[in-house]
Amino acid sequence: MEDILNDIDAWMRDHRPAYLRRLRSGVMPEKFSAFAAAFAQKLPADLIALYRWHDGQDPMSSDAMQGNRTFMTFDEVCETKAELDGMIGSDFEDPRYWRRGWIPFLHNGGGSYLCVDTEAVDGGMAGQLIAFWKSDSDRPIEHHSIREWASSLLQSMRNGTLKTL
Repeated sequence: MEDILNDIDAWMRDHRPAYLRRLRSGVMPEKFSAFAAAFAQKLPADLIALYRWHDGQDPMSSDAMQGNRTFMTFDEVCETKAELDGMIGSDFEDPRYWRRGWIPFLHNGGGSYLCVDTEAVDGGMAGQLIAFWKSDSDRPIEHHSIREWASSLLQSMRNGTLKTL
C-alpha cells in the first residue's frame, strides 16, 4: 500500500501541488488505538496506512480528492462514525441503512460517504468499499478494498482520467 501512496504523492507533486499542500500530516498511532477502544473495532491495515500517509485534507478546503469526494480527517472519520452509529435503532430504523462495521473516509459534503465495510453483513467481502448515499437505500460496492481503490485512483491520475468536481 505504501508504494501506491508514494506514487500518488509523486503524481500530486507534479500535477496537483496545491491539493497536495492541503493534505495534512499523517495520524499518530495512538489515535488508531483510541478508535479501536471507542468503537470496539479494529481498523483495517490499509486504512491505517492511508491515514499514516496523510490525515485527510484541510477541512476548510472543498477541493475534491476524486470525483466530488473529499478526504476526511481522521477526527472527522471518528466524529461521523460516532454520530451515525448513534442513530442506529432510532433515526435509522432499518438496520441496513447504516452498519456499525462501516468506516467513512471520503465524503461529498452533503451527508454521503465512501466507507470501508469491515464486516460485509449484507454480502460481499470484509474490506470492500461501499457507497453510503444518505438519500438512497442501496449501498453499492465501489471497490473490493482500499488497495484496489488507491490503485484505481493512481491509474486514473496516470492515464489522465481523474475527475474532480
